Amino acid sequence: MASKNAATAAGPARDARRRARFGRYPAAQTCASFALALLATAALSIDPTNSSHSAIQTIDPTATGALYICYEILLSFPGHEFAVLLLAFACLLVLPIRYVMFGRRDSWRPSVVIPALAFAACMVFGKSYDTTDSAQLALGGTSRVIESLIAGAGWTVLAHVGIYLVFSCFDWFGSHRTRFSESRYGRMWRAAHALLDRHPFVLPWAAVAIAWAPTFIASVPGLFMGDTGAQIRQWFNLPNGTSDYLNLINPNVLLNGHHPVVHTALLGGCVQLGISLFGNENAGVLLYTTLQFAVTTATVAYVLSSLYHMGAGLAARTGVLAFFIFVPIFSNYAVLITKDVLFGDAFVLLVVQMAKLLVPAGSTSRQREEGANEARRLRKHGSGRDWALLVLASLGCAFLRNGGLVFSAIACILIAGFRIAAHRRRAAAAAFGVLAVTAAAYLAFTGIAMPALDITPGSKREALSIPFQQTARYVLKHDGVHAGVEGGSDDGMVSDEERAIIDRVLDYDTLASRYDPDKSDSVKNAFNEDATAEDLAAYFRVWATQFLRDPASYASAFANNYFGYFYPSQKDVWVYSTVSSDKTMARPENRDYFDFHRSDSAVTDICNHLTTLYRVAIQRIPLVSLTMSSSMYVWLLIVCAVYLLRNRRWPSLALFAPLLAVLAVCLIGPCNGSTYMRYLYPMICACPFAMVVALGKTRPAPSA
Repeated sequence: MASKNAATAAGPARDARRRARFGRYPAAQTCASFALALLATAALSIDPTNSSHSAIQTIDPTATGALYICYEILLSFPGHEFAVLLLAFACLLVLPIRYVMFGRRDSWRPSVVIPALAFAACMVFGKSYDTTDSAQLALGGTSRVIESLIAGAGWTVLAHVGIYLVFSCFDWFGSHRTRFSESRYGRMWRAAHALLDRHPFVLPWAAVAIAWAPTFIASVPGLFMGDTGAQIRQWFNLPNGTSDYLNLINPNVLLNGHHPVVHTALLGGCVQLGISLFGNENAGVLLYTTLQFAVTTATVAYVLSSLYHMGAGLAARTGVLAFFIFVPIFSNYAVLITKDVLFGDAFVLLVVQMAKLLVPAGSTSRQREEGANEARRLRKHGSGRDWALLVLASLGCAFLRNGGLVFSAIACILIAGFRIAAHRRRAAAAAFGVLAVTAAAYLAFTGIAMPALDITPGSKREALSIPFQQTARYVLKHDGVHAGVEGGSDDGMVSDEERAIIDRVLDYDTLASRYDPDKSDSVKNAFNEDATAEDLAAYFRVWATQFLRDPASYASAFANNYFGYFYPSQKDVWVYSTVSSDKTMARPENRDYFDFHRSDSAVTDICNHLTTLYRVAIQRIPLVSLTMSSSMYVWLLIVCAVYLLRNRRWPSLALFAPLLAVLAVCLIGPCNGSTYMRYLYPMICACPFAMVVALGKTRPAPSA
């Protein structure tokens, strides 16, 4: 009887909530929300390439002027083809648009509006560059500008609502803790608890290794990419491409600093060991791949273990584990023989240790066992193991990537700064000490050991991708006929003196023909290593002069080289596969000296087919495919950083500084995010940990 009365009383309460939810908005706001929803669907459906002159001529052969522009705009919409789907999507958007744009005044804060406008601009211009390698679809005429304004307005509405709702989710995540109970979740709770709580390092390590094992088996002895063979040949003092253009300190020493020397030594040493012990270079490659696989899986396990000891909830840790297991980029890169993977491991370790020494968290069970005084000391200064791991991570970042010392410096300086603000001068001194040790070791290696061993440093051209790409695009547009393009332009905007100055740096005769909008390698590979400081100074004067003549060309060169970091390109992000690896192994420059080849057996073939099929499925399934796009992680990073800035959570925001630095380095690098993800890979690996720690609610870990 009591339950019946309770149910009877609950009915009016539900009705009251329903009236409060739907009755608080006037009909005019609902209609306006539906109109904005239709505008948002227009942003998704509008396609300027749909309209053509022939189609307009078929409809109205005499159309000109404003009438012609109207036809162009209208034909850019899909019509009835997707009408039902778009209408359904618009109906789904009405409630969130009404809730955010009319019901939440704080959604109009700059922290929401500015990122939404930036996102809309990236979507509009990104589509244009992705389709035409230029801003033609966005700004190419009156009709294109109007279409861009329509699409931009729709994307702004979507982004405005989406960003605010994401911020609301962050608020909830930071103030609530999802509690798993055996009665509610049953076997799922027991499995997650057994895997992540009982042995928070060993069992996750085993789970990740088992999940990634098919990829490892399919790739035995490992996946080659373009630089792999070159690094191995460097170690064996064989011709390797990079030594051909550098001015070598000693012509008999081909090992050089184009790739991190420590990584080249590790890879080449493993191959040499395989030849010495087993008489087989493939055994040495397998030795390296196994080492890298073990380190990478252990890094993921350490992330999960650290989250456990920092008090992260079981649901959050389960999500992080699932992310590393099911997104195929991680298993793929774990067996890819490239410097970026081990550097990524060192970078993740750096971020984890930075969090432990920077972001306040609950005391761990280990600290509680050591007593209140010892726990207080650890929270005040950090444990010895934490500082030792920070040293290891800092050295790893510095030595496993050229220019990686900057990430160590950012982490150590931020730790020291926040420790000083908290009056922890001893800990601040320790952070500066870590940086000093790292910098001293790196400078001693590059300034003393490398010259003593006649190891030539890398070329200065690696830092000049942006100006070189801008010059190449300018020359292609204005002087292609003199720069290697048959039938190219010559509008008189490049003088003979400017050609001569550029030629002393970049080989002018083929400069325009070498230009690739998505990748600067072809342009900068013709850099003249004998160019003097005066030659470079003269080149930059010409570069500045030409910028003033045609700044739009320079802006397009930059946008075209990096739009893939902010726009989900139609191009598939390059996934290093067994097919591409086999082709790389079979290149003449590798075959002339080694017999690299992939293992051929029924087991490897089965694993190869399964992993390839799974990877293609992830790349093609809607929404899920975004996990294989650089842009998703970049926007997630930006939104998280803005949220932390919005709430003035400075220690948590500082934790994102190294991740933002990785993005900044990508934006002066040689390749577009739509071409390669490996330059962004360290940030992608560290992002789940940083988000859980910075946004989540932590509490002391349960006693063992």
